[in-house]
Amino acid sequence: MPKTEALRSRKRIALRVLLAIVIAVMTLVALGALTVLGISEYVRLSTNEQIYQSADDLKDISDVDCVIVLGAGLKADGTPSHMLEDRIKVAVDVYNATGADYILMSGDRSGEYYDEPAAMRKYAESLGVDPSCILIDECGFSTYESMERADELFEFDKVIVITQKYHLYRALYIANTEEYEAVGVSSNLRPYSGQPLRELREILARVKDFFMCL
Repeated sequence: MPKTEALRSRKRIALRVLLAIVIAVMTLVALGALTVLGISEYVRLSTNEQIYQSADDLKDISDVDCVIVLGAGLKADGTPSHMLEDRIKVAVDVYNATGADYILMSGDRSGEYYDEPAAMRKYAESLGVDPSCILIDECGFSTYESMERADELFEFDKVIVITQKYHLYRALYIANTEEYEAVGVSSNLRPYSGQPLRELREILARVKDFFMCL
């Protein structure tokens, strides 16, 4: 075989190998993406019926041990962020409407100058909640830890979880795997900046916690 023809043959083989590798990589990426989206959708659909839109929808809910508020960051001055402020407002409405025994503030106390639960407690007290009815979990560093500790540390049997709707699916899924009774109330009271990116991150977080729950 002439050298030129042999060179062309080797090039064709190399191109076929490269194409096969590209196709294999693209297939793996597509399968990975489908798996991620599939798990996220499973978590969402499996908890959708447990979500309520406001305290007014909880007329048939009784004997509630606790209303759980999940942390959502603080402003530079140490007061609750807009998202966290709305969670606390809705939690107080739900607490008053259901006659729950306690409100649990679960958040991150990672230092002397960053204390989510303390800020949450202070804001709830300003809305009229009796301080003796407010519980604190300073180790709620993640959604998984907050929901797991509600069962293992506080031993609640029936809770209502308060957070924005996109986040409720995951929190309730964790509660379901911990085998205590939970419903959620959405605290979407306004638009929040950066929400599209937050929604994308939540897809990955659902997959992470899905495997944590296993």
